[in-house]
Amino acid sequence: MKKNEELFYLIQSLTKSEKRYFKITAQGNDATEYLALFDAIESQKEYNEAKIKEQFKDKAFITQLTTIKNYLKQRILQSLRNYHSKISKNAELTDILRNVEILYHKGQYTICNSELQRAEKKAENFQQDILLFHIQDWKRKVYQAQYPQDFETLRKIIKNQKKTLKSTNEYIDLLLANIDPNQFSLSHKKSISLQNRTLKTLHKYRKQLLAEHPEKAKQTLEDLIKEWEQNPELLKEYFSIYLSINNNLLGFLVLKKQHKEAYVRILLLKQKASIIPTVSASIIKEKLRLYNIELKIHRHLKDLHHTHEVINEIQNFIELHNTLVPNSYWLSFRFQFANIYFLKKDTKKALTWINDILNNQNKKDRQDLITYTYWLNLLVHYELGNSLTLKHLIEIVKKHLKKQKNIDSYEKKLLKFLSKTSEYTANEKRIAFINLKQQLEVNPIPEVILEHIDFKEWIHKNC
Repeated sequence: MKKNEELFYLIQSLTKSEKRYFKITAQGNDATEYLALFDAIESQKEYNEAKIKEQFKDKAFITQLTTIKNYLKQRILQSLRNYHSKISKNAELTDILRNVEILYHKGQYTICNSELQRAEKKAENFQQDILLFHIQDWKRKVYQAQYPQDFETLRKIIKNQKKTLKSTNEYIDLLLANIDPNQFSLSHKKSISLQNRTLKTLHKYRKQLLAEHPEKAKQTLEDLIKEWEQNPELLKEYFSIYLSINNNLLGFLVLKKQHKEAYVRILLLKQKASIIPTVSASIIKEKLRLYNIELKIHRHLKDLHHTHEVINEIQNFIELHNTLVPNSYWLSFRFQFANIYFLKKDTKKALTWINDILNNQNKKDRQDLITYTYWLNLLVHYELGNSLTLKHLIEIVKKHLKKQKNIDSYEKKLLKFLSKTSEYTANEKRIAFINLKQQLEVNPIPEVILEHIDFKEWIHKNC
């Protein structure tokens, strides 16, 4: 994102209700120009500043476009702060602190104490240590302004600050430890806050994986999930953390091919997620991770019959949150849709998604996924017996591979096989598949390729 595109992406990220709230609250004598600019930018699919300048060439403000864009951005952010004032306990506490600062400068110490007492209780209940430290600091300032000689009470307030700061420092150390588990050994002393205990437990989980103790690692995550479920208020407030822990466990289960257990957990997790408002990019990201894992399970458990409903659900979710879903995610999901339909022998739907990818590809797309899509396209047309189309597509794939890299040995074997055997009889094909299987045992297809397209399984089924 370029600097001059920031406002465009901010406006594109707004929901209908956020836009409506902004326009209602932006009424006033100075609103006409920046609301007109807002509408102009909102209508663009891609940001084009030259068109904006041309559209408003007769307006005086266009000579100071950078300034008015910045002013509009600040007004939108102010509107979002007001609209989302109850988005989280963090936001509520931050607003209370702003109130306290204003009241403090007005000398309204009694109201300050009332607000701080309310904020301190909320911060403790929701383990907001960083904000709790600032609340306690304002508590000290206000008390000192009222009773500057009461050193005993001030000492107690400061000691509480020190205790809170200790928990915050532990939180920072745990964040660092989780970046590189091998470089840190942590104290066995139990952390006070659930968020700190979570980071400590995730560090333990990663160390157990590195030490090749998978069952212990699994149990560690299961215990952590249970602890979160015993704290429903914290679970609801920090649902993205809970969702992330579950996604870690689901990823582990899929890796260990425990697909049925993972599938049951996904259904239960979706029930919990359905009552949590999807209001943050972090929750959206974790839900995308969950969908990605669910699709992997559908690839492996081929007897699942509601795949189409899941794919529709994912499409609707991505459409609803399209401004927060990177193009690479959407490409990955479309490839998975095509792959699953191919595995379920629904070649019509598989081709629909394959064509959607190949007909709309661009230079920014992940080229590995584009390559896998070309291969999947060959397999689908081979299954359909489209010999003439297949020969044409093989030449396209060869050109594509040569542009990307040298054609690998297994790729040459596969291309030769697809070209040579497409018109064989069923019995001739079976023999050819057996020969191909033997050849690829000598020069096997890399596992990273098989994770995307299971050529091995496809060959085995046709032997």
